[in-house]
Amino acid sequence: MDHESDVKRVPVGTLELREERATVERQRVAAGQVVIRRERRTRVQTIEVDLTDEVLVIETSAGQGQVFLGGRLLEPGTVQEVLLSQEQVQVVKQVYAVQDVYIAKETRTVQHTVPVELAYEELVVEQQDVDGHLVVLDSPEDYRET
Repeated sequence: MDHESDVKRVPVGTLELREERATVERQRVAAGQVVIRRERRTRVQTIEVDLTDEVLVIETSAGQGQVFLGGRLLEPGTVQEVLLSQEQVQVVKQVYAVQDVYIAKETRTVQHTVPVELAYEELVVEQQDVDGHLVVLDSPEDYRET
């Protein structure tokens, strides 16, 4: 058309085309709980120890002298022992560090892919003549068959 002056434009209305857009919200959910503590356990360990006794040995033989021990006369040929000292066990316990346990809290970020179905609108033009005018419908619900 070479004649623009013959064109007449009449506004009928405006349609707003919309679409859904995804937004991401994060929610922290407790996945578990941990309680850390040291517990004291016991075990019985058997330790073998050699103990030494010191003994005075008195051995009498036949002769003219007499030997008295604790007010008692020792007969000739008798062997008598007197305990002078005796070792006894005394267990002393000492605490040693046998292991270091390192405890830390880490935050790890892992990327996830989440498919989301989003709707959008497109302009669809269906030509219908009602008394020679173009009818524009906003939505399919507005369309009624006549």
